[in-house]
Amino acid sequence: MPDDSGPEFGPSGYLPERAAKRARKIVLRAPLGLQWVIASVLAGVVVVVAGVLFLLRSGDPPPPPWQDLGAVEQVGEAREVPELDLLLVGAGGRVRAFADAGDVEYCPASNRLESDAGVWALTGRGLGGVDSLDEHPTLVQDGRVYVDPTRLAPGPPPSDDVVTPACR
Repeated sequence: MPDDSGPEFGPSGYLPERAAKRARKIVLRAPLGLQWVIASVLAGVVVVVAGVLFLLRSGDPPPPPWQDLGAVEQVGEAREVPELDLLLVGAGGRVRAFADAGDVEYCPASNRLESDAGVWALTGRGLGGVDSLDEHPTLVQDGRVYVDPTRLAPGPPPSDDVVTPACR
């Protein structure tokens, strides 16, 4: 009959009780070699060096093909960039760069983008059946706006909701 007076230690399901207690004592009393101390110090040094390198490089501007388009404050609600043929839109809490926007402008009355060709939401989604605007990736870092003019993401599917322009 087993003794239920105290807690049972070790993997008693895999070893006999006496062997499990002896194996536990052996593991606890076995000294760790110097190689374990050296390995843990080296691992700590690697983590510290990687963290320092990350912090030093995290403030760098993005590499080419990203282009600096100026401060976020210069974007305002919308700003044309004719040399890249895009429209920067800062309204709505995020800076977006729409390609081939033509004469599209921000309309404060409707909080949408409008032109003679149609109306768009600030996400570039075409409203009233007009095609959506394609978008270049943008990045805001340290108060500066960067755009990658080499990549182009297609706009979201257009909406068939009937919308009338408020500024045109």
